[in-house]
Amino acid sequence: MTIDATICHVIRGSRLLLKKATRGISAGKWNGPGGKIEPGETPAKCVIREVREETSLSIANPLYHGRIGFCMNGGKGLDYVVHVFSARHFSGSPHSSVEGRVRWFDFQEIPYSKMWDDDRYWLPLLLNGITFDARFSYDRGNQRVVEYEIKSRTGL
Repeated sequence: MTIDATICHVIRGSRLLLKKATRGISAGKWNGPGGKIEPGETPAKCVIREVREETSLSIANPLYHGRIGFCMNGGKGLDYVVHVFSARHFSGSPHSSVEGRVRWFDFQEIPYSKMWDDDRYWLPLLLNGITFDARFSYDRGNQRVVEYEIKSRTGL
């Protein structure tokens, strides 16, 4: 069964807010806040809720960048479909939670080596405001992307 989820990259100027996850499939990795979509919830409502729960920030008008499908552990079927957002409008101050520690990173210092391998392919697109759909296949053990496809929604 495919899990539907969201991720949001909160941006302030040339800085990106990331969370070092403490649990789940992303434990130990830096990632944007997000999580599973609850029954009856839209991706936009989910991402607003997840960002508030994981960072204490209230985001407004999140920009939808597209969807990423993930095939994990060397499999061929979709395990996750993640709706990707960014947010430049928010209120409050970020705070860490039981989900993980939050920290701002300058764009030039994004810790790609401590993130999911796929992030290096699509995160630069998001930071440039590009919308896209993508699919990533991981090896057994989920360490490296073995195959991927990215399709721009706006023309690269």
